[in-house]
Amino acid sequence: MKYKKIKFNKQDKIATITLNDPETRNAITNLVLLEEVKDALRSIEHDQDVSVCILTGEGKGFSSGGNVKDMLNRENMFSGDGLELQNNYRNGIHSLSKLMYSFEIPMIAAVNGAAAGAGVDLALLCDLRIGSENATFASSFINLAVIPGDGAAWLLRKTVGAQRAAEMVLTGRTVDANEALEMGMLLKVVKPEALMASALEIAKEIASKSRETLIITKRLLKSTDTLGYEDHLNLCSANQGMLHQAPAHDEAMKAFFNKRK
Repeated sequence: MKYKKIKFNKQDKIATITLNDPETRNAITNLVLLEEVKDALRSIEHDQDVSVCILTGEGKGFSSGGNVKDMLNRENMFSGDGLELQNNYRNGIHSLSKLMYSFEIPMIAAVNGAAAGAGVDLALLCDLRIGSENATFASSFINLAVIPGDGAAWLLRKTVGAQRAAEMVLTGRTVDANEALEMGMLLKVVKPEALMASALEIAKEIASKSRETLIITKRLLKSTDTLGYEDHLNLCSANQGMLHQAPAHDEAMKAFFNKRK
């Protein structure tokens, strides 16, 4: 598929999706951009040659979330009556959020600039987040007298804890890269010119592992949202028993004892 609003690249088991609508700071409510991201993610998930994905933005912003001009004019996703708007959310931005939450390939957000509104959610739905010194985060829905309607309250609470999440969504203030690092929202902060190299360094380390084991490990991490500890251990034993019989485990053991990668 030839994309208009994203850039898509695959190399050495690493896929990179770049949101490419810099005029709107990569507003995710653009239906073309939204559908193209979903298409790229689905293609990655079924591609045995991809083990990790990097998500980043073109231009000054990572993603501005919803297009505020469309909101003002009640156009595109923000058009219609209450029921139509509800369905616009469910069939639009929420369809991407659910796809990213259930996505089984490890994802790294390379946050190049401002992440606002639903743009914060896009970053939080990734497993790891590397931030440029220019990165900022603002779950700013309250400033427009609407709620964090795309999952931010749930995602922030899991990422930074109850009190920090409450402070961010109830004030709508902007958090800079260093504070985001201190809060645990970012794994590391690097100079803008080093952002993609830093993300690729981690991606290469992940991509060197068994793809099947990465997928199951990510499932185990996600299971903590719904399972108690004992049920989690039962899931561990079932999967571990299977993986001990897999060719990748045999190869990894040989490499370990022969002191090679």
